[in-house]
Amino acid sequence: MRRLSLILLAVLMTISLIGCTPKKEEVITMGFVPMRDGDKLIESVEPLTEMLSKELGVKVEGFTATNYVGVVEGLGSGQVDFGFIPPFAYVLANKESNAQVILTALNKDLEAKYRSQFIVRKDSGIKSFADIKGKKVAFVDPSSTSGYLFPGAHLIKEGIDLEKDIQYVYSGGHDKSLQLLLNGDVDVATTFVDVRDRYEKDFPDANEKTEILGYTEYIPNISVTIRGNMEKDMQDKIKNALLNIASTDEGKSLLKDLFNMYGFTEATDADYDIIRTTAETMDVDLKAAE
Repeated sequence: MRRLSLILLAVLMTISLIGCTPKKEEVITMGFVPMRDGDKLIESVEPLTEMLSKELGVKVEGFTATNYVGVVEGLGSGQVDFGFIPPFAYVLANKESNAQVILTALNKDLEAKYRSQFIVRKDSGIKSFADIKGKKVAFVDPSSTSGYLFPGAHLIKEGIDLEKDIQYVYSGGHDKSLQLLLNGDVDVATTFVDVRDRYEKDFPDANEKTEILGYTEYIPNISVTIRGNMEKDMQDKIKNALLNIASTDEGKSLLKDLFNMYGFTEATDADYDIIRTTAETMDVDLKAAE
């Protein structure tokens, strides 16, 4: 009887200890790539994760990836709960793991989209896209959305065969494409809108010597994407938390400094169908496009 009592006591103590064991703290992981506007490193996203933690009532930590594919893979594996990724990366994440876009970032004009432009020299004699045939075009990089993929797709829709009707080079940068155009090394440059104002100090005569031939279709801005198996309640909480943060002066300043974002608007998967169409037109492997 004494032995039975000791066994029961041991069992009760074990149950008591299990009950006292603290639960593992819930953590939400935010994925990002440490670049802002292509040229400035993000030193830390801790101020943003702290604001999100306060809004959500759950600890938020940052996951730093060396490129956007790292965030896409993190969303698929569950290592990342949500992240800031560009449109092609979103379409890839959606295809691979059913990741879902919940918000699209706004630019300084408070638009959730942007375009590419085609620039020519004013003395080039190029007045239409048909005039580009036989000319030399500067694209930025084969992985650039605004510097190659959308401009290339636009030229194809204009009846131009990229391999037969034109010569082209990859400049390695939007500013470098503009420089090639001004130097007379190419006849057409494809860049974001408007590269001439962005690099006015480097090329003060760019606006005087060049003109815009036309624009591509609109491209969705950076997305806020959540992992595909996230509970609806948490999806809504993250969405509302980011919208709330973007509505405050402190939050606006923080998003601008970190990611060059000026707020968010709600988004759906259909908003990114233009990316899928463009990838198909350009015969692009979405994974390679990142």
